[in-house]
Amino acid sequence: MSNKRNKEVINQESESEEEQDSGSEKDSDFDSDGNFVGDKELQADFEGRNPEDCDFHGIKQLLRQLFLKSNVDLGGLAQIIISQNYVGSVVKQCLDDGVEEDDDDGDDGSDGVFGVTTVINITKRKEEPCVQQIRTLLTTLANENADDRTKALVNKILTDNNNQVGFVINERILNIPAAISVPLFSSLQGELDKAVKKGMPYVFQHLVWICKTYNTGEGDAEVLFANQEERPLAEAALAAFDVDVTQQADLSQWDYDGGAMTPCRKVLIFEGSKFNELIRLLKEEVENV
Repeated sequence: MSNKRNKEVINQESESEEEQDSGSEKDSDFDSDGNFVGDKELQADFEGRNPEDCDFHGIKQLLRQLFLKSNVDLGGLAQIIISQNYVGSVVKQCLDDGVEEDDDDGDDGSDGVFGVTTVINITKRKEEPCVQQIRTLLTTLANENADDRTKALVNKILTDNNNQVGFVINERILNIPAAISVPLFSSLQGELDKAVKKGMPYVFQHLVWICKTYNTGEGDAEVLFANQEERPLAEAALAAFDVDVTQQADLSQWDYDGGAMTPCRKVLIFEGSKFNELIRLLKEEVENV
């Protein structure tokens, strides 16, 4: 059995004001990725667990939300997340009391991963193919979208082998409320502290965090964050730039209402020493929602 941590009871409510009809219209409750988007009220018990081999496909699917059609080996990245399962969590639904998992029922649990939160050292692991692809992607995105100062910073932190860069992953399925992020990041914070005390390579000079966002217009129009808790982090960033992913998101759950909002990615770069401050900011954001 996996190590269970940080149970979080949440109440899932759709923001839609119209009721979905049953019968032939039932399929409209799901988007093209199979995620529920209908108008139903659900209550479920979730918990953070250490990633396991059975979570591979679920983690990979969540990573696809973030990277879309980018040239990143998501299977390889999922394997890294599982291999360093002493740092990070996956979100699973709690079993009812008295119900035990049956290893012989043919269910590998892969469809039961509702979120993943972790950080990967992309300096220490730079020789691994999927990490090489992430580093190349970050460089390319910066060159195509960032200002000169940010381009120089990205190039510097990714070429200096003495600069340990942590890549933060914070993904979950649609309609899981932001409140679940608080215990997950608290757990991650404690796990990183323990890993550092054991001499593991989790002391970072810089952190890179890619947020899923929507631009609602041009210029100073409002930017909406798919993960609400990430909204205040942009102001604390050392550097940031936006990437329009409209072309990649044509089959994604983030392509809403015929493109009324432009799906984007906001790439944030932080000083590694600010990690605890970032967690404080996201906790405050959740409390104020």
